[in-house]
Amino acid sequence: MAEETSAFIEDVVKRPEILRLTNSDREKQKEKRSNVSFDDILPDIGDFGKYQWCLMFALFPYIISYVVLYFSQIFITIVPEERWCKVDALIDANFTREERIKIAIPSNDKYPYYDHCYKRDLNYSELLARKNFSLEQLNASKVIECTEWEYNFTQIPYSSIATELDWVCDREYLISTTQAVFFCGSVIGGILFGWVADHSGRIPALVICNAIAFLGSVSTAFAKSFWSYSLCRFITGLAFDNCVNIPLIIVMEYVAVKRRTWVFNLAFGIYFAFGSTLLPWIAYYIANWKLFALVVSIPFLNAIITPWILPESARWYMANGKINKVVRKVKRIARFNGKNVPLNFYERIAISLRESNKSQETATLLDLFRTPSLAKNTILLIIFWFLGIFTFDGHVYSLKLLQSSVFVSFSLACATELPAGLLLTLILDRWGRRFCGFITMALTGVFTFVELYSESNIIQLSMSILCRFCLNMAANVGHQFVAELLPTTVRGQGVALIHICGIIGHGMAPYIVDTGMYWTSLPLFIIGIASFVAAIISLLLPETVGRNLPQTLEEGENFGKDQKFWSLPCFQSNELD
Repeated sequence: MAEETSAFIEDVVKRPEILRLTNSDREKQKEKRSNVSFDDILPDIGDFGKYQWCLMFALFPYIISYVVLYFSQIFITIVPEERWCKVDALIDANFTREERIKIAIPSNDKYPYYDHCYKRDLNYSELLARKNFSLEQLNASKVIECTEWEYNFTQIPYSSIATELDWVCDREYLISTTQAVFFCGSVIGGILFGWVADHSGRIPALVICNAIAFLGSVSTAFAKSFWSYSLCRFITGLAFDNCVNIPLIIVMEYVAVKRRTWVFNLAFGIYFAFGSTLLPWIAYYIANWKLFALVVSIPFLNAIITPWILPESARWYMANGKINKVVRKVKRIARFNGKNVPLNFYERIAISLRESNKSQETATLLDLFRTPSLAKNTILLIIFWFLGIFTFDGHVYSLKLLQSSVFVSFSLACATELPAGLLLTLILDRWGRRFCGFITMALTGVFTFVELYSESNIIQLSMSILCRFCLNMAANVGHQFVAELLPTTVRGQGVALIHICGIIGHGMAPYIVDTGMYWTSLPLFIIGIASFVAAIISLLLPETVGRNLPQTLEEGENFGKDQKFWSLPCFQSNELD
């Protein structure tokens, strides 16, 4: 009571007109003071100053770690498209590679124009003893499945674990399975580190997360079988998503609300583009999958410096009643940003935060599905996120289906991350989330079908890069949708659920690409259809631009009910309702 009286007296000293307020007005002011959030405090201490710039630079090692986790397995298990059955007798007879293929391998009409999985059923020692044999005689022979393979390491200058263990033909599914195992680890890791983050703090969770990723990545280099490799990838996968989501969420908490879209797209775009464009060439020049696995484990050593370069989440402090630590953090930010705050400012915000903490609504994940409108939006978000991840990964893995160098095509595709982020930053708040989600996914579908029906290698590569450009934007639209549509009271649990559903998309994508064994066009056909479905889903979600975002479950249920289907933010006033 004494604290409330002191706060009231301070208000009177600074604003004498408060004495003329009615009881109702005073109650409203008290309610406003009790609903203060950390976002309300940021403008007074600096919401986009030197402190925030330092946090943006601090994101670099975590986004690089995310890149490594996401894409390194592609280059650890990469298999050359030019592979054929190994015939020892022909190798011992010193035939050239072309001659061995011509003699032993049946031809077909698909690149590389010979069969990957079968060889002619011949007694090659007897055949070589005859010396005279015709191609017609060879073609008339039966074929049998391969047991060993040769690989052309011209475009891919090293042997991967997949080529060493011959994960090809009827064993090619093992590559996709190890990727699925990795993402299963991500599901477990999301639950495990989510619990650690809630009970011990975001920073301890992030440190443990990266330490485990380091252990799993180093262990990968010593794997010698499918089972040992899968175990190492499962351990490494525990860190996936959390290694970047935790630092991103922390940094976004300390940045001005109106700057978050800009910060996310710029910082993430620059760092992600840099890391993913460079990664394939690290693999190319190291040219040793075991050494590559060791080198890409280095970014996870950020676990050592994390407590010194990232602050603990202010919202976690508040949720756990550690208001004094929030105040100390506020003092540090104000001092770092060179802000002079009024006398007793820190005491007042401590009182306000304590009152706000008491009045917070509590909710569970099930509350997202108890009311019809909120349940519909949640389900649509899940589907949109799942299809976005599915199509994104589908295009990443389908790069190996192109006849161009996978290192070149992968780098070109990843280089689109930054321009895509910059373009989206310019149009997202103008055109809105719905339209940006629709146009990026619809164009992905169009470009996918152009790639599918084109016979030109240049056009196929160009369409694949344009698809990646659109999908980069669509992924960021998805991040915005998830962060803005879910009510504050259940946002953390909702985001976790949606990300888990996205991980299912991660795990399914490699298997979709594997369907190319049965029909070459099937992977891109499935990806194209999924893109169009996601585009339609985007239009069914409510627009969030220029509107007060839902804080409570009731606001989440009513959000968007007054919107018209065909309305666009660029044709409306941007004022908040």
